[in-house]
This record gives sequence, C-alpha cells and structure tokens, in this order.
Amino acid sequence: MFSLPQGDKDTVEGLRDEKPIRLDGVSKNDFEQLLKALFHRKHGSLPCLPVSIEEWTSVLKLSMTWDFKAIRQAAIDALDVSQIGPVDRVVLARQYDIKDWLLPALNQLARRHEPTSLEEAGRMGIDFALKLASVRERIMMIYTSSHSGYTHTAQLTLGDSRDKVQSLDFTPQIRTVFAL
Repeated sequence: MFSLPQGDKDTVEGLRDEKPIRLDGVSKNDFEQLLKALFHRKHGSLPCLPVSIEEWTSVLKLSMTWDFKAIRQAAIDALDVSQIGPVDRVVLARQYDIKDWLLPALNQLARRHEPTSLEEAGRMGIDFALKLASVRERIMMIYTSSHSGYTHTAQLTLGDSRDKVQSLDFTPQIRTVFAL
C-alpha cells in the first residue's frame, strides 16, 4: 500500500487528520476497543482493557473480521467470565462461531422457569426459539407408574413442575433438535 504511487496529498487517505483512512463497515467505537485490547497485550496496563460486555463484543467482532485469533480468544475469555446471560451467549455463539457456548446456554434456557419471550426469540432467531420450545415441551409430559399392580398412568404437569426441571440435563434433546 505504501510503496505504490500516492497521488495528490489532498486526496490521499491517512496523511492528515482531516483525511483519515476509512474502514468501511467499522465503527469508531469498535476500532477503539480493538486498539485497546491490542495495545494492552503489547504494552501492559496502558491503555485500559475494554471493560463492558459491549466493548468486548466489539473486540470479538473485529477480531473475527480480521482473523486475529489471539485477540478473539481473549475477547471470548473476557466475555465468558462476565455476567452475560444465556440468550446473549446463544446470539454471540451463533454470530461469532463460539462452539463451546451454544449447548450450555441452550441447556440453561431449557431449564429456566420463564418461557422464551418474544424479544428473546427475535434476538436468537425464530427458528432457534421454536426449537428451544420443542426441547422444553418434551419434559412437560411426565409418566408415572402406579404401585397397584401393572397400572401405568400419564400425567400432564402444569404450573410449578418447572422446579423439578432445573436439575435436568437437556443435552441429548438439544443435540437432536439442533443437530449439534
């Protein structure tokens, strides 16, 4: 890039503050967060590392775009220890190919009391929300056996039955429904 003929100084990007190099599709904030992470790795504590989930997501986004594997992993590690919820984990896992997050996040969503909200379904994608609902519905039919001989009954459990669900592992159903 720099060994090519440059042309007129008024039209060349990057020679002056008034004419910066444009990175189409990259926000100023995303780039600043990536630079923070890069400079911190190279020079220690200054400048400060990104702190918030949004800042680390910016680092993750650009590190994926430009194939910065070490910075990508640093962003994943930072997000992993943050208080990021299961819906956000599903969204980020799908968007940035974080394979280790998807199954545990879906399992956590399958176990929780609350059903998937319309807003959460929109964020995850309707296809994922419907598949998750399918996994959750599989547990609602609980089969019980009677202790009086050979009588077996099926009982549909509603209401507080989700209390028992929190300890279950939905991994086999999730693997089947989501083809993981």
